[in-house]
Amino acid sequence: MNNKAKIIKFTELTVKIAIVLLGVFVLYKKLIVNQDVNDVLLDIKTSFTSSSQFVIMILAFLLVPINIYLEGIKWKLQLKPIEYISNCKSFISIFTGISAGMFFPNRMGNFLGRIFMLEKGDRIKASLTTLVGGMAQMIATVSIGLFSTLFFVEKHIILIGISVLSIITLLILMYFNIFLLRYFQFIIPKKFKEKTKDYFEIFSLYDKKELLKILILSFARYFLYTFQFVLLIWAFKIPLNYFNAMIPISLTYLLMMIVPFITITEIAVRGSVSIMVFENWLIMNDINSSFGMMVFSASSLLWIFNIAIPALIGLFLTYRLNFFRKNEP
Repeated sequence: MNNKAKIIKFTELTVKIAIVLLGVFVLYKKLIVNQDVNDVLLDIKTSFTSSSQFVIMILAFLLVPINIYLEGIKWKLQLKPIEYISNCKSFISIFTGISAGMFFPNRMGNFLGRIFMLEKGDRIKASLTTLVGGMAQMIATVSIGLFSTLFFVEKHIILIGISVLSIITLLILMYFNIFLLRYFQFIIPKKFKEKTKDYFEIFSLYDKKELLKILILSFARYFLYTFQFVLLIWAFKIPLNYFNAMIPISLTYLLMMIVPFITITEIAVRGSVSIMVFENWLIMNDINSSFGMMVFSASSLLWIFNIAIPALIGLFLTYRLNFFRKNEP
């Protein structure tokens, strides 16, 4: 092994160790030190008085692997124009992506933990494919979230309804014509146009059928994730049926999408938004608003199930990441 190879190997090992240590620190701050988690555990201890509540909570947790599975299949479809990856590698990418996402606002660094699982595919192109999946997931969140706002307004509902329908239609049209993004190359400085042309062409490699599959998977993930939230709401005995729970949940996720946060503050932000939305909804439905604090616990538990635990698993899989390829300089 020559000196260059030794330096590359040492650098890669150092980066992996740094990721693991930083990830452990973030999770330690969130799960061990953070008072919010302690409050959740206390609420479970005081609120769970029957075995059925624990069964419902466990059922919500058992849906996590299905959520990971759907996202893994979706990621595999997104990468299809660049590189074929096995289901196993796709699922590992999801875990490492969740871990990497902990260090960036709104978990935007998710893709960094995914693209370094590729063996041959261009990583810049792979990064751009995340726009396809991200837009599909955004359509699911915005569509259901905007629809839920109609139940919070009393005036001008027809005008608001038309506006909601127009926004959703526009987003869907943009999504199924995502190839138009290649024309945004005009914003690239002239001296870089030739080098970046191939990257922008990635958006032309998806046909309508593939885009539809990705969109369906995004909606499936959305309804699965929100159903987990509903189950946890029921576990804490908050008196809302599925429909009446989905309305404030959908609006909460819409607001969460536009509120910047980093993982180390995510529980607090998520809890504050959910409490604000749910308390208003509970009052509108003549239900004691004090149940809003139970919503905070349900929301926090959902974060632990879907983010904290998979992120911890992802840290153990960091060794699978390839920052430097053999054929790279």
